[in-house]
Amino acid sequence: MLRVDPVEQSGLLDYARILWRRKLTILIVVVVAVAATVGLDSVRTKRYTGTARLLFVSQSYSSVGAVTPLSPTDIATDIGLVQSSTVKAIVAKSLKTAPPPVSVAEQGTTEIATVSVTSTDPAFAAKAANAYAKGYIQASQQRFLNTSQAAENQLQGQINALQNQINGLQNQINQANSKDTSTLSNLDNQLGALASQQNTLRAQLSQIQVNVAQSPSGGQLVEPATQSNSPVSPKRVTDALIALVIGLIVGIAVALLRETLDDRIRTKAELERVAGGLPSLGLIPVVGEWHDRKKPFLISALHPRSPPAEAYRGLRTSIQFISLDKAIKTLQVTSPAAADGKTTTSANLAVTMAEAGKNVVLVGCDLRRPRIHDFFGLSNNVGFTSILVGDVSLEDALQSVPDHKNLTVLPSGPIPPNPSELLGSAKAREVIARLAQAADVVILDSAPVLPVTDAAVLARQVDAILLVAKSGSTTQKDITRSVEVLTRVDAPLAGLVLNGASEADCYVYYRYGDQYGYGYRTRAEPRGGSQSNGNGQMASTGGAEPRSDVAPDFSREPDQSSAANGAVEKIVRDA
Repeated sequence: MLRVDPVEQSGLLDYARILWRRKLTILIVVVVAVAATVGLDSVRTKRYTGTARLLFVSQSYSSVGAVTPLSPTDIATDIGLVQSSTVKAIVAKSLKTAPPPVSVAEQGTTEIATVSVTSTDPAFAAKAANAYAKGYIQASQQRFLNTSQAAENQLQGQINALQNQINGLQNQINQANSKDTSTLSNLDNQLGALASQQNTLRAQLSQIQVNVAQSPSGGQLVEPATQSNSPVSPKRVTDALIALVIGLIVGIAVALLRETLDDRIRTKAELERVAGGLPSLGLIPVVGEWHDRKKPFLISALHPRSPPAEAYRGLRTSIQFISLDKAIKTLQVTSPAAADGKTTTSANLAVTMAEAGKNVVLVGCDLRRPRIHDFFGLSNNVGFTSILVGDVSLEDALQSVPDHKNLTVLPSGPIPPNPSELLGSAKAREVIARLAQAADVVILDSAPVLPVTDAAVLARQVDAILLVAKSGSTTQKDITRSVEVLTRVDAPLAGLVLNGASEADCYVYYRYGDQYGYGYRTRAEPRGGSQSNGNGQMASTGGAEPRSDVAPDFSREPDQSSAANGAVEKIVRDA
């Protein structure tokens, strides 16, 4: 039984996923290759081939007068003769035009050869092929006659020379003394020998003449060429199939090359490897209902039974586990670059933690492109920056979230000219500390790491940091640089979150939902929950749905000694 090594099988699956991910590239290359081939074939001139079958016949005879078989050398010689200038001259005379190129090929090990001519005119192609075959037969016959005539002439010359010698001996005999018997005997012997040689040469001459008379021509036209209506080129179907195969091979090569040059993060394994072994705490699948990315969409509130909402609850559970050794009161959420989904993660994580019964304060610390308030339909006129510059108190800046009594939001407030200085100020540390003392957990949505220093400045004031990446968008280089920047300031990096994770990576989440009956509802939940108010924000449809996955306690008991802290706690708990 054939067994596949797990590592090898995993590698094959990786290649399969790459090819599936790059299927559009492969498809484009294949379509271009086939379309280009079909297009070229449509404008190419059609060419037709006429083919005649010619039998090579031996004209050589053995000593007993039998025809000798053709040797491979003889056949090669005959093929060369078909293509010789002698035959071409005959063909030109027959066609009354310049002879076209001809192709001659032996059929297997037989003495039959195909004589083929290709032309744009099918009738001319057939006529030319037959002209070549007949021209060869004529040329070979003439060659045989010429050879035989030369042999006859040579033999006749030898016979004539012997006859002259015989005549001379005969004169000597006539003049000799009849009494000189020894001389006469010697002359008679010489005369007999010459006569014998002459008779032998005459026999050879006679055989040659018989052979010439009985000899077949040098070839036979076994099958004459006929006009063909099917062009030999272009062959559109064949060419299209060849283009399809070549396009597929080239497409796969291009896809693998693009994958090699593309350093965007796509899987959990890639993210953890590039991040130096930091664990992935959450894998969030694509939110299919979120069509307009410019408008906020709070999936955990709008569709709490959906796979993405379950994934955010899985992220919450992961944070619970890493907080067992050290309580996490302040959690910063950031990303390498904008549009990686850090604000979406912050908002959904805050909702799921609040649903678990914890008092959560969500703080908008992205002071350059604030957006956290949009997810809850709140005002951003007053917020974190308003407190830092002394315009309002902390209590006045906090805003409660309708239908989420355990969630309070502190928007970022007006955009300041010096975000980094404000975030690194003593006042900012004081505000964050007061919130952490009053609430169970404080989630800070900060600016991305790479464009500005805000995230690195804020990292010194929190208990843990989540680094959010987006599958197919965040690059390996961005993750590496972000980790380096945060590590240089001794930031408490807790783990990673991958947005838009693949189905393979999110399989566990989907299976969890299937087994435990979480249906993906796209309409209002019948047992409470939330639905969209038309602006991508959440609106209540009734009481909050009871939850069975209550989170462990993140915090110690708040300090009640400070009046200001007590006021913050009251707002947080009563919101």
